[in-house]
Amino acid sequence: MNMLHWLRITLALPLCALLIGCATTPEPSEPPAEPAEWPPFAQPQSDENVFRVDSSASEVLVRVDPEGPMARMGHSHVVGGPVLSGIVVTGSGIGDARLDLKIDAAAIEVDRPQWRRAQGLKPELDADAINGTRDNLRSERVLNVADHPAVSIRSVAVTGPDWIPTVTARIRLRGEVREVAVPVAVTRSGHTIQAIGQFEVLQSDFGIEPFSAAGGALRVSDRMQIRFRIVARNRS
Repeated sequence: MNMLHWLRITLALPLCALLIGCATTPEPSEPPAEPAEWPPFAQPQSDENVFRVDSSASEVLVRVDPEGPMARMGHSHVVGGPVLSGIVVTGSGIGDARLDLKIDAAAIEVDRPQWRRAQGLKPELDADAINGTRDNLRSERVLNVADHPAVSIRSVAVTGPDWIPTVTARIRLRGEVREVAVPVAVTRSGHTIQAIGQFEVLQSDFGIEPFSAAGGALRVSDRMQIRFRIVARNRS
């Protein structure tokens, strides 16, 4: 079980019968990221601008793929949706900017046809496969939504030009904290900020074991591709 049981591998029934009892965990392909402390968040000051995330206009999408010699027997999956909330704070300079975001883990959706189509995948999947993927995604072995209902993101530094700064942030998932540095394309129009970017993380960095079967011939990639669009508005 794993993040692609968040990302369910659908096998032909005869093959399933052959694979029962022979699931293994693959060796990690690279050293795990170092654990990090969850950072404090400085509350906005009177001379700063506070932009609140517009959840209806914001979106995060995560793609995970099967790999190995039998990868064609599995499915890629895209999960996510308009599940972001939180604030973005700006000050007099780029270094003053910071963000504090949450992802509602229980609200994450699975394999919307338009998401799959946009990534060059077969648009429609069987409803049972989608429901099974959603159940596994929320399970204790993956996101563990019962104990960890939110994925949290906080910035620790913002550097570079204001049109494409690098945001160094920490992600807290399943109680594990890891740090990432993400170039983010930023546009501002009136009272609205939009930030767009993409990055990759490993499931194993957050204590999720990628699934493997048939001696590793069919396995879920440890690597997750994450794309996001954050739209935040200052309504004052």
